[in-house]
Amino acid sequence: MNNRFRGIDYRLTEKGYDPDNMPSVNTPEYDAMRFDVAYYNWRLEQPYLMQYYDGQNKQVVMRSPLLLYGADGDIDISDFSEKDIREMREVYGPKKGFSDDVGYIAMIYGKKIENNGHTIYIPNRICVGAYDYEWTAQTPVEEVGQWEATPIQWCFDEDYCMEAYFAAREAIAIELRCVNGEDIKDKHETENAKLFSSGSNATIFGRGVIVAAAPIEWETAYNNHFYGMASVTNSLYILFLFLFYKLVRRTISDPLTDTAREANLVANLAFDEFKPDLKRGDEIGELNRALSEMAATLHTRWDSERDLEDKRQQFVSAASHDLKTPLALIGGYAEAIAQDISPEENARYLAAIEQETARMNGLVREMLDYTRLDRTDELKNRKTLNLTALVRDVLTEYAPLFEKRRLTAEIADGVRIRGDETLLRRAVGCLLENAAKYSPENGRVYVRLTNARNDLLTVENDCEPIPEDELPRLFEMFYRGDKARDRAGGHGLGLAILQKILALHYLKCTAENTKTGVRFTVRSK
Repeated sequence: MNNRFRGIDYRLTEKGYDPDNMPSVNTPEYDAMRFDVAYYNWRLEQPYLMQYYDGQNKQVVMRSPLLLYGADGDIDISDFSEKDIREMREVYGPKKGFSDDVGYIAMIYGKKIENNGHTIYIPNRICVGAYDYEWTAQTPVEEVGQWEATPIQWCFDEDYCMEAYFAAREAIAIELRCVNGEDIKDKHETENAKLFSSGSNATIFGRGVIVAAAPIEWETAYNNHFYGMASVTNSLYILFLFLFYKLVRRTISDPLTDTAREANLVANLAFDEFKPDLKRGDEIGELNRALSEMAATLHTRWDSERDLEDKRQQFVSAASHDLKTPLALIGGYAEAIAQDISPEENARYLAAIEQETARMNGLVREMLDYTRLDRTDELKNRKTLNLTALVRDVLTEYAPLFEKRRLTAEIADGVRIRGDETLLRRAVGCLLENAAKYSPENGRVYVRLTNARNDLLTVENDCEPIPEDELPRLFEMFYRGDKARDRAGGHGLGLAILQKILALHYLKCTAENTKTGVRFTVRSK
């Protein structure tokens, strides 16, 4: 009954009825409301009455529907008396069968309500045959039309269903009398009413009440609660164990299995496939987040170690290549000296050995410098420097390199930078030495210093253009892809060391071809 009360109350609220302005009887609004609740939460053995006050403060009682199913629509006969309904059952009931055996066409006088493709007739009178039968509703309904209808199915399939319905209606009538203030000591004062539990419930429509009844099946209730208790208990116990197993597996076992699988992916370094569940708010979620952080750290270190190993192999390969030639030359010269050659050749070979030794010594020093810079994360001797004065000093120092070249310099005043003076001096010298080395005789070299961080220092020189795909690689260790640059000598470490020095000052150097040569630009990183 509580479900019935809540269901009707919800339906009225859902449809937007105003508790202070409920519809009056025999109005379109009343008919619409009757249709709205006719098919909602409807059970024949649990009828109800809805009593309320309309907008004119008149009491209205609406009965739950009792539908006679027809081919063109349903016929609500709830407003007819018990005697009339029993007679109708004799004409249209299951003893007469369904549509093929009825043989009677009813003429309905009353109202017709249509909504969402459904039709329901609210009759005031029903006539059958040549007026052999005529029944009139106890609650008057305005006759606004007449229709022919052939009921095809009766609402009660068995006799006991009909008896239960009338007994429930009787229990409701007694309950409504109590609600309306009558002093009835025993609500179940009739034999039929004892079979039903009736009750009432005030709705949110504060001036109204719903009265309903539900059958009491004593024998079935007794068997269900006592004789069937053991089987019910066992079934519930098994169901509980099954649900508990599913719950534990879903909340603990399966997530732990997934976490173990993800951890195994990390162990096999399959970082791209690693996708733990990070949305959980429990301990497993914390474990997954910790595992994710560990995987991220391990992935970073793995990539770093792999890059370091690649660099180490490249370094060893390039250094071996650059050391192999001078060592072979030194060996050849030493072997020639041992064969008692002339003093002139002896002196020449000794000079060549000294030259190759110096070359190897320079290569080793540059390799050590690059390694030291590569392991440096931050400068220790950082201070504010006058970059203008520093560039001018380096230009003066390297002036002999540009005696046979056309040097042009535009140096802005007051350019300052925080950094290491020794390293910056070496970086500027590297750019100037590189420009002098690769520019042809009488070639143009242009140096410019500005206050703009995006165009801080520019060194441009005339030379053959460098292939575009080789420009980014100029700053790699031992890279000498361009043949002209290879012929110019050097170890291929100068620009790599330059880039390392600039990176420690949050700067970088880029190279680009111009119409007449190559331009190196130092700008903010």
